[in-house]
Amino acid sequence: MQQGAQIRVLVVEDEAVNRDVVCQMLRHFGHQVEAVDNGRSALSAVQDEVFDLVMMDCRMDDMDGLETTRRLRAGDAGPRGLAIPVIALTAQAFDSDRDACLAAGMNDFLPKPVDIQKLISAVNHWGRQKAQADVHEGIEPAASSAHTPAAAPQVYDPEVLAALPMVADGSQPGYVDVVLNMYFQTLPELLDVIRQAATSGDTSQAQRAAHSLKSSSAAIGAFAMAACAANAEAHLRFGHQDMSHFPSQFDMEFERLSTMLGRQPAPVQKA
Repeated sequence: MQQGAQIRVLVVEDEAVNRDVVCQMLRHFGHQVEAVDNGRSALSAVQDEVFDLVMMDCRMDDMDGLETTRRLRAGDAGPRGLAIPVIALTAQAFDSDRDACLAAGMNDFLPKPVDIQKLISAVNHWGRQKAQADVHEGIEPAASSAHTPAAAPQVYDPEVLAALPMVADGSQPGYVDVVLNMYFQTLPELLDVIRQAATSGDTSQAQRAAHSLKSSSAAIGAFAMAACAANAEAHLRFGHQDMSHFPSQFDMEFERLSTMLGRQPAPVQKA
């Protein structure tokens, strides 16, 4: 991949692992990056600073990426937000999700975990669009190239993080450990949220946590955990209320992943 002129990017992502990975990849290719973890901060950032484009997570608490983009296009962040290119980042790769992103005023659509070549191609393309261009002109969603786990997904695939450009070229060999440490710091909390939601019957909370866990797990190559989270999210998305099986399934995947990576599982917090 060739490195072009520096582009100033705002990354809007509430999940710490995904946010850091995307930022590091963009910085590796010479782009200037700032990051925020919610929609309201994104509106403020666009109003206060000049960016060439926005990478926007679709699923965030408080204000999601679709609503944030609608507010950008409505002028809530001032004139800069009216035409700034917005690229959706989402773990949902259905046609309906893509259509919803474009209908909200986004310009492009990248599924998670983000493919490096698609990311850099989209950034190079949209980052050089004139601010005066019609935001709906020339829209062509990026083709889905997300890694799709097999029927029996791997517990952990080290090639996912090894393929990150800053790791592969040897410039940041320690970044694998940085990302894994970050993941294992957030993992017990997400599992506890799912466990408590299963006990209390809070399907909305469980679905949000499962979505976040699916995304971050796939980003580091923990495909069995990602599949477990995807199944839980789909189970709830289609209206099923029974979550009694969630805790045992997630605890089993946590133990398998921790054992494979030589990490001591944190004590299980019983709801």
